[in-house]
Amino acid sequence: MSGSLLTVIVPIYNTEGYLRKCLDSITGQTLREIEIICVDDGSTDKSYQILDEYAKKDSRIKVVHKENGGLVSVRKLGVKIAESKYVGFVDSDDWIEVDMYERLYSVAESNDADMVSSNYWQEGNFSNVSKDAVEPGVYETIGMNYLRNHSILYLQKHDKGMSGSLCTKIFRTSMLQEIMPNIPEGIRVSEDKVTTVTFLLECRRAVILDEAYYHYRINQASMFHSEDSDYLLNYHRVYTYFKSLYQHPNFTDSMRKQAELYIVQFLIKGINTQMGFSFRNLMWIDPVWMETPGLGKRIALCGRGDLGCTYEQQIKNNKRLLFAGYIDIEDSFVEPDCDSIVITSKNHDIAEMAKAKLIERKVPGIKIFWFRQEEIFWRYAEAMGLLEGEE
Repeated sequence: MSGSLLTVIVPIYNTEGYLRKCLDSITGQTLREIEIICVDDGSTDKSYQILDEYAKKDSRIKVVHKENGGLVSVRKLGVKIAESKYVGFVDSDDWIEVDMYERLYSVAESNDADMVSSNYWQEGNFSNVSKDAVEPGVYETIGMNYLRNHSILYLQKHDKGMSGSLCTKIFRTSMLQEIMPNIPEGIRVSEDKVTTVTFLLECRRAVILDEAYYHYRINQASMFHSEDSDYLLNYHRVYTYFKSLYQHPNFTDSMRKQAELYIVQFLIKGINTQMGFSFRNLMWIDPVWMETPGLGKRIALCGRGDLGCTYEQQIKNNKRLLFAGYIDIEDSFVEPDCDSIVITSKNHDIAEMAKAKLIERKVPGIKIFWFRQEEIFWRYAEAMGLLEGEE
């Protein structure tokens, strides 16, 4: 589409309940010169009807219907037919701030950047910003080496590294069109991380922003939260692809170490959560937290997820303690009959936001607890000396 400055690719598969909000947030962008490619990956609900309805109202929308082939196949198709200088992605159950693409495009143009990345909002029981582990700034030459060396995991911080999400970024289309054909369509997990890492190997200049524009809807029914009998096979495919990058001149020894630890992380998570074992969370959390002075007997949990379920089981297995239930810190909040409230997020920043909301609701700060719980693979990495010498 001549005249478009940026192409937005929207993969769709059975998201009729969220699709209108998503499309409204894209068509309402302050950057008007955009091409919107909606790729329906064989939806069986009414998503395709909604897409056709929106395409009739907005000439910038191009709808492509295809047989179900997975997220990588959808993105490949969208990138292949994109005609703008830059490409962005929005998942069809999420939404974006009205000025997201105007801001990212302006930064890309003023810096002649191949990629611009921002932060995102996690939308679940409450909203919080998930930030990149790497510092905001402009990266080129030696700086690009730094970015690559912290792209998969940030070893010193025991953190995720650079956010892999494609949806928080825009990419130079010509470069993305070069690398996307190399991403195997059989990869069904960590698609974003794999694509971002591949792009960084070719990227000349990147900009990391501190602002958050993207709203990611936490979907408890997603693969990460459900059993998947092919989980280990899926991560075998990811590791096989990473290995294919080892000979790339910009793929460093540190990146190889990160890639292998990244796979170790998900193998452990697969054993505990995705494989459907009855003792799925046994390996995760040391129960020493229950010996903390002042915790009391009746313990309520703020937040669920894997960590919340583990805490609940540990409390119920402890003869001295009583589980007082889960609490919701939104408008329906009612302080439970308990001695303490334990925030179950593993992320410190998220936990601090939850604590602030509890205090706003008149819960005494002395009654609120949070415990740092690191994944077991970080302990493995330290024990094996894999983090030594990393800068």
